[in-house]
Amino acid sequence: MRRIDGQFERGDLVRVLPETGETLARGLVAYGSSDAAKIAGRRSDAIEALLGWRGRDEMIHRDDLVLGAG
Repeated sequence: MRRIDGQFERGDLVRVLPETGETLARGLVAYGSSDAAKIAGRRSDAIEALLGWRGRDEMIHRDDLVLGAG
């Protein structure tokens, strides 16, 4: 399941949580929460059609991600 919880803006630090709830990673998001909810689980090539503008392919790029940052 892919779900967006809470309010955040592009560039904010967020936690990535599995179903069990412990922090899997932390990262800087490329989209605010409202846009993230629209594109979560969708193909990257659909982002422009969904949002009206072309953003990054990743919600959190690997250069902006720290795994196991519990």
